[in-house]
Amino acid sequence: MRASGYARGVNSSVLPLRPWRRGDDVAAHIRRIYEEHGLCFDPAFEDDLADVGRSYASGAFWVVEDGEGIVATGAVVPNGGARLIKRMYVAPRGRRHGLARELLRRALGWGDFVATELWSDVRFAAAHRLYRSEGFVAGPVRVLADPDASVERYFRRQG
Repeated sequence: MRASGYARGVNSSVLPLRPWRRGDDVAAHIRRIYEEHGLCFDPAFEDDLADVGRSYASGAFWVVEDGEGIVATGAVVPNGGARLIKRMYVAPRGRRHGLARELLRRALGWGDFVATELWSDVRFAAAHRLYRSEGFVAGPVRVLADPDASVERYFRRQG
């Protein structure tokens, strides 16, 4: 990703990272990622996606698009004295182009907080390598009350 907020990546085109806007179907993007990993996408459990504008009004939600639609998403919200990173998902066609790292760094630069936290499904090993490379330390796991009884690992870093 270049400092300008653009990446050379999918289909050798320049992809802008931009704020979410009404009409962006981020739920469909995230549903496809879930399906790729054999997970159930339950709209009742993913209720923040029903109204992204309202759900992330106190934070930020970013989207990256290519010619086929949304290729990556990421979000951040305040969580006490920390920022909480959420909804970091990159479609297979967008992986290995620096999109996740740019979304993560954008989130890390959002606001002035003493720490950054996130929870990530234990199936997402590549994402966990990225988080560790950016100074995150892995913590405990939790089991969600979603249809898959998903297991998530906690990550935290200072700043």
